[in-house]
Amino acid sequence: MTTAPWVGDPLAFGVGAIVLVAYAFAKSWTESLVTVAHEGGHMATLALTGRGHRGFTLEEGKDYEGNAATDGATRPIDSSFGVTWWLCVFSGYATPPLAGLAGAHALADGNGWGVLWAGIVLLTVALLWANNGFARAVTALGLAIVLWVAIAGGPRTQAATAFALVWLLLIGGVAQAIGHRGGSDGQKMASSTWIPSFVWWAAWSAIALLCLWSGGRLLLHHP
Repeated sequence: MTTAPWVGDPLAFGVGAIVLVAYAFAKSWTESLVTVAHEGGHMATLALTGRGHRGFTLEEGKDYEGNAATDGATRPIDSSFGVTWWLCVFSGYATPPLAGLAGAHALADGNGWGVLWAGIVLLTVALLWANNGFARAVTALGLAIVLWVAIAGGPRTQAATAFALVWLLLIGGVAQAIGHRGGSDGQKMASSTWIPSFVWWAAWSAIALLCLWSGGRLLLHHP
């Protein structure tokens, strides 16, 4: 599959617009997939720093404005104070936009196939660590769709799906970072570092916005 010709094509614009509309009008489902990436960031850093984890859960809840939203939680084995703990907490909101930026670079290099299979591998790992029914349902459905497209979809369908995954992480990363106002992660960072949660919210928002700006330019082929 060669997707480099699709970068800057109307397909890239169209899929981005569809993801934006879907996030606005089907937020519960689209945000759930972004939350899987968020919790995946926590689990990855917990594993890499040797702290370990016991998987994650997803729950349907409300955001700060009372709208439907998805809450996620990762269960660490070791949550003791330390620099690596800050890294584990910080990684949540940073992971979706950074993963989206990496995917945008892959698409710009013509490696849409790699984007699809990276998604398959990561969703499979997430499914193994999903600890409640909602988390399993969201992860399994996302995995089934991407796997079917990778195996049976045509080149244009594969390209559109790869773009959708990347746009979802970029747009969803911004929406979560800004809309959740740091959530419980901001509170954890504030209580363990004595730096106000507003500062952490601003940092996550800046990362997400920069990734969307840079990744969007790559996808839409702006020099």
